Amino acid sequence: MSLGSSLRQARLDSGYSIAQISAQTRIRPNVLTDMENDNFSSAGGVAYARGHIRTIAHIVGADADALVAEMEQTTGEFDRPMIDLLTENFATAPARERPRISYKVLSIVAGSVLGLLILVPAVYSMISSGTPAKTVGASSQSSLPPAATSGKTSTDTPVVATKSSELSVKIKAINGSTWLGVTDSAGTQVFNGRISLGAEQSFTNNQLLRFVIGNAGAVTLNVNGQDLGVPGTVGEVVRLEFAPGASAQG
Repeated sequence: MSLGSSLRQARLDSGYSIAQISAQTRIRPNVLTDMENDNFSSAGGVAYARGHIRTIAHIVGADADALVAEMEQTTGEFDRPMIDLLTENFATAPARERPRISYKVLSIVAGSVLGLLILVPAVYSMISSGTPAKTVGASSQSSLPPAATSGKTSTDTPVVATKSSELSVKIKAINGSTWLGVTDSAGTQVFNGRISLGAEQSFTNNQLLRFVIGNAGAVTLNVNGQDLGVPGTVGEVVRLEFAPGASAQG
């Protein structure tokens, strides 16, 4: 028996129709029909089909793990990271490769630092002995006005740096399970995995955090102490960004 046949049989055994399953899960009827015919393309691919299967299994009382394992045997997708599967389906952009530092640049910087280490003691020695130091490559008079040359005026007010509040995000699975990918502002992966029904994950950061939720209708969000509720529908993939003291950005 194929995976699609197993899904159909589990639905029939529970007494549900396609329309009833669609009404409870908000998964489109044509997607449910395609999955029962072993066609997962309309579901958005294997990454999203897993979430649909678990949601359906929860309603009809079937073994979700067994059905997902059967799907993995059928498709050949075994425990691949969620972020890879989402990237393949264009749900999220691949992480940018950080530029490499050139050894030539490093050698120039090192040479400049060494030159300063040699020049500064010499200039200090000249000033201490009363001998004026020679300035190489500089004009005898600055073209800038006195205020700009000195860098401050008598009316300058000191700038006091203020520390921004810390970002706090809590995600709780209340209507099934979901796959979750979290990256920071530099594109570094913070979390990549599954949140089971009833489980909760918390994230804190002092900068931007990006979230990809594979089953938006299964979870609720609390951002900076504010309850945002369910971010989407069952089976829907959403991408969100949060920052300290700011609301969600799609």
